[in-house]
Amino acid sequence: MIHPSAIIDPAARVGAGTSIGPFSVVGPGVSIGANCRIGSHTIIEGPAVIGDGNRISHHCSLGAPPQDLGYKGDPTKLVIGNNNFIGDYVQVSRGTTKTPHQTTTIGNDNFLMAYTHVGHDCNVGNRVIAGNGLQLAGHVTVEDRVVFGGLVAIHQFCRIGTMAMVSGGSVTSLDIPPYTRVGGWGCAVFGLNLVGLERSGLDKPAIRRIRDAYKVMFRSNAPYEQALKQLETEYGDLPQAVHWVKFFRESERGVVRERENK
Repeated sequence: MIHPSAIIDPAARVGAGTSIGPFSVVGPGVSIGANCRIGSHTIIEGPAVIGDGNRISHHCSLGAPPQDLGYKGDPTKLVIGNNNFIGDYVQVSRGTTKTPHQTTTIGNDNFLMAYTHVGHDCNVGNRVIAGNGLQLAGHVTVEDRVVFGGLVAIHQFCRIGTMAMVSGGSVTSLDIPPYTRVGGWGCAVFGLNLVGLERSGLDKPAIRRIRDAYKVMFRSNAPYEQALKQLETEYGDLPQAVHWVKFFRESERGVVRERENK
């Protein structure tokens, strides 16, 4: 299952049923789970832990030292979960010593297409779809079920809320709120990600309530804190509204808002 031209360090661990293609290199401190498929010319550096059932394509760089001027060679870490697809030429850096966890994390069941870059100290959740050329700078948090179009750029320290849909070619230096569709230079909210909400299994009455809560948060023209308090009062039993309140209140960079109609 390991091509003769591949180089596997004796200190690396490779699980049962895992195949490694030609000219790939697995360094010391790397642990790869069972039933993974790793293509040709891929380099995996440690410390790194990769779970089971991952498909890693050709010419990837996983676990390389972070591209950070302050990094001094400390043994930071990369952790990748289970059943992810990682396309050609994807690069994922290890963490830095600037955060307590010192780890770059990718969860489970994600689909990262070719040329995706996941910078140091990023935390990518589960079931995220990344179009070709997604660029995540350092310290970005991506919650579950986010969908990115191609050629999207996310500024360092931004957060992308769960089930957000980011259109291709978008750029943002602000947080993107959960359950919304956003796009453009600087990003603006264009409405709810209704397709994502429906596919998540929510029924029509629940989606109607989410739409009503959305209007309070994004279209009421009420002062920022007043809208949040109204969500807490009128929609405190709605998980999506509760998440909006928490997401907005915890934002350090600010949150993108709905586009202006002219």
